[in-house]
Amino acid sequence: MLNVIFNELKRLAQNRFIRLAVIVIIFMPLLYSFLYLYAFWDPYGKLDKLPVAVVNQDKSVLYDGKYKNFGDDIVKELKNNHDFKWSFVNYDDGLNGLKGNKYYFMIVIPKDFSKNILSVNGNTVEKAHIQYMTNDKKNFLATQLGNKAVENLTQKISDTIRKSYIDTVFSNVKNMGDGLKQASLAEKQLSDGAKMLNDGVSKLNDGINKALVGTNQFKDGLYNLSIGANNASYGASNLSNGAQILSQKLDEVDKNSNLILNGMNNLKNGLNGVKEGLDAISNSINQLKSGSTAVTNGYDQIYQSLSSFLTEFDSVSDGLNSIQTNLDSAVVALNNYVDKHPEAMSDADFKTAITVVSESNLGLKQIINGLETNKAKMNALNDSLKKLDSATNNLAIGYDKLNDGVSKLQSVAAQIINGENNLSNGISQYANGISLLDQKMGDITSGLLKLNDGLNALKQGAFSLYNGSKDLNNGLMTVSNGSKQIQLNMEKLYKNQDLLYKKLKDATDKIEVMGTGDEKKNMINEPIILDTKRLNPVANYGIGFTPYFIPLSLWVGALILFFIIDIYDKNGYKDISNASIVLGKLLSLSILGIFQSIVSGFVLIEALKLPVNNLFYYYIINAVMSVVFVFIIGFFVMLLGMAGKFFAVVLLMLQLTSSGGVFPMELEPKFFNILNPFFPMTYGTQALREAISGSNIGLIAHDLFILSCFGVLFMLLSILLSGKVGDKNKIDEKLNAAN
Repeated sequence: MLNVIFNELKRLAQNRFIRLAVIVIIFMPLLYSFLYLYAFWDPYGKLDKLPVAVVNQDKSVLYDGKYKNFGDDIVKELKNNHDFKWSFVNYDDGLNGLKGNKYYFMIVIPKDFSKNILSVNGNTVEKAHIQYMTNDKKNFLATQLGNKAVENLTQKISDTIRKSYIDTVFSNVKNMGDGLKQASLAEKQLSDGAKMLNDGVSKLNDGINKALVGTNQFKDGLYNLSIGANNASYGASNLSNGAQILSQKLDEVDKNSNLILNGMNNLKNGLNGVKEGLDAISNSINQLKSGSTAVTNGYDQIYQSLSSFLTEFDSVSDGLNSIQTNLDSAVVALNNYVDKHPEAMSDADFKTAITVVSESNLGLKQIINGLETNKAKMNALNDSLKKLDSATNNLAIGYDKLNDGVSKLQSVAAQIINGENNLSNGISQYANGISLLDQKMGDITSGLLKLNDGLNALKQGAFSLYNGSKDLNNGLMTVSNGSKQIQLNMEKLYKNQDLLYKKLKDATDKIEVMGTGDEKKNMINEPIILDTKRLNPVANYGIGFTPYFIPLSLWVGALILFFIIDIYDKNGYKDISNASIVLGKLLSLSILGIFQSIVSGFVLIEALKLPVNNLFYYYIINAVMSVVFVFIIGFFVMLLGMAGKFFAVVLLMLQLTSSGGVFPMELEPKFFNILNPFFPMTYGTQALREAISGSNIGLIAHDLFILSCFGVLFMLLSILLSGKVGDKNKIDEKLNAAN
């Protein structure tokens, strides 16, 4: 056996042609593996050369005072992304390019894309859609690459949208924190206003106390005035009695009558002054009563305002409790999101947001406790105002009694004046009673002294009444100032309460917007729906690679035919030209090739259930390819003999790597892109794609025409060169001779 091995190797090394054939055979596997690996070494690294259409129809949406367009953001990001060769076109150009040979797939951003994304901040949530359109017939693997790439792109866009939503949540939490801070400041101002209101009420109480002291003094003065008036009445009575006796003796003391008359006139003037003073006192008391009534009305308004304020206070408390409940829900929703997406806790901003929400919730509870404390103070203030109103009513009753006393004094003063008039009349009779002057002079003197004492007492009482009314007036001025201060503080309380209401309402609205219902959770987890639209869909890899493997099988079938028929065998054809013999043999092999194409095509349809859109062109294309392949291989076999068959295998390798049957040509090296248009398998593969999965009859006709041109060309070359071919190929003869 070793001897046989040695002799065979020796025989192969002795012949130059055999050595060359051995070298070619040795390098055939290398050539096959090298071409395949070189063509398909790293197609994924060349995706940036794969043309993809991007259509942005998105419309800008006004959000938070600014126009937002997520479609433009995606386009901007894709322009800096080199995963594919992005082309930004309108819809019609993109669709035409997808149907033709310009683009492998197309991404469409619809006009309501931004609107639907931002709907997460509203009550009605609509998911955003991105349309992904493919043309499977063009290149099935390109579609699969596109599917993966678009899924990654959708995931990136979803992550961006999630980040945008989380940023919105953070912004709302920050704004809510600012609002709560302002609400806290408003609550502080509310507390300060309540304190100022309390101070004003204290001042009001002090003024009322002073008014009460003045009223007491006024009462004491009126009491002294009453005593003096009684004494004056008593003295005037004695004077009247004495005057009656004195009148009887008027003639005896005529020379002193003028003095008495002058004194009586002075007395009359003094009594008139007393009457005028009492009238003034009565008017002052009426004015005091009107002021007291106004104070009472003011207390009623303060009481009503405080009651309304307490009602609003309860509403604010309820609103704060509702906000606290919503904040608790927000904390639970964020924790649920963390449970589903634990990676979010690696985001420092997200952790800060959870902390801010929790702290805001704690601060809100403190505000609620502070409001409850202030509410108790307000209730105490309201009770104080009720007591103050009761005291003011008692003061009004005192004014009425005082007014009655003054009226009685006026009546007494009138009686005194009438008595004085009677006295004057009595003096006119003075001359008649002058004889009794000595007996009754003591009585007159005593009566006049009592009258004088009574008038002094009346003077002192009037003075005390004046001082009391003055103090009362000062006290009421203090009451007035205190009421004004209360009004100012109430205005401040109202403004702060309104600010507190607005800020809390704003926080409530934002919490409602941040609400995490099922729809919003679903929107955040899956913000984008990918709508896939497939032009000329291909169901699986088998259908996708059929246009690639059918030309391969027909080429191999055509090559095998040349092992059956010897193109150099001319036995029986002595009178026939070489051209006719070669053409006849090639046509006979073509007929066998057509049968090969029909059988393989039929079995693929029936056994593998290959779906074919156009059966007629499917069989025509297979038949034309078989004939063309026979003429091409026959030409090289005619010229090179056995070497021509080897060369046909090399051509098969080159066509398999340059026809675009596996990966798009854009992903293959430039060398194979140069070869692509010069090989018939390129057009056969393209035509079969249209017949199986497409519907472009024009493209099928174009490819059939080029295939026919290949066939005609090599048929003509075979005819022209057939005359130079003998009965044997020289290369084959030398190889046979070596054997």
